[in-house]
Amino acid sequence: MVEQEAVGSSAAASSPIVTSAVSQEVPEMIPSASGRSSRPVTLNEHTSDSSTPDENSSEKMPGYERLWRLVLAVAIVGGPLGYDVGSILIPAVHEDGATSIAANAAANPITNTVHLVAYVLASFLLPLGAAGLAYLAYARAPWLATIGGLLAVVGWLPFSALTALDDLTMAMAALPDSGSYATLLDRFANDAVMGGYLLVYIVGHLVAYVLLAVALRRAGVIPGWAAWSMAASSPLTVAVFVLPGRPLVLGDVALTLLVIGCIPAARTMATRNRLSNP
Repeated sequence: MVEQEAVGSSAAASSPIVTSAVSQEVPEMIPSASGRSSRPVTLNEHTSDSSTPDENSSEKMPGYERLWRLVLAVAIVGGPLGYDVGSILIPAVHEDGATSIAANAAANPITNTVHLVAYVLASFLLPLGAAGLAYLAYARAPWLATIGGLLAVVGWLPFSALTALDDLTMAMAALPDSGSYATLLDRFANDAVMGGYLLVYIVGHLVAYVLLAVALRRAGVIPGWAAWSMAASSPLTVAVFVLPGRPLVLGDVALTLLVIGCIPAARTMATRNRLSNP
């Protein structure tokens, strides 16, 4: 009897130590997102860190990622802006050879050069900007973004050739007896190659910006007014060549609307933390 009491008292005396040791060794199960326990973690582990990769992503973004994100943001708004400036300053729009050469000969050399430089810059930026718009919408509207992006890139590629045609017209206008080159300019501008470029350019980019506007709005990348502004630029451009008298001012309005619609998308491209999480 005395021995049992002694054993009991010794066990009771040692129980706080045993309990303490067990409490340090018994793992605590952390519930996962599905409600089940995931992995055992001892009590001395830091489990209260609630930071996520997205919260710290701006610190972890590599420099090359920042660079091409900035390039895409500039291209998204800079391409349409360059096109808009060049179109405001262009001496002649889709005229015959004699009229185009005469208009270039009478134009201010400085503004005509600015028009050409703006078009050259736009020819590089427009395809990049279209790819950037498609990227922003791809996560939540993949089909619209894919089709719209492909049409836009293919549609903008001939813009370089059309810009070269303006350069050729400007060079002809600077030559003596420039009017004699009108027939050559007409034959060059209306042959199968340039005609094919023009057709791809018209269909591609006009359809593309309607699809991209819908995709960007559906993805929540741009507000409704920006989507309407971007989409309205296409029918307004068509109206220039359909309405009587060819009101060229509608083309300038259309490009201005496109620039305005692209500004929120460019801002989103420049400010979002990670390219992998648009």
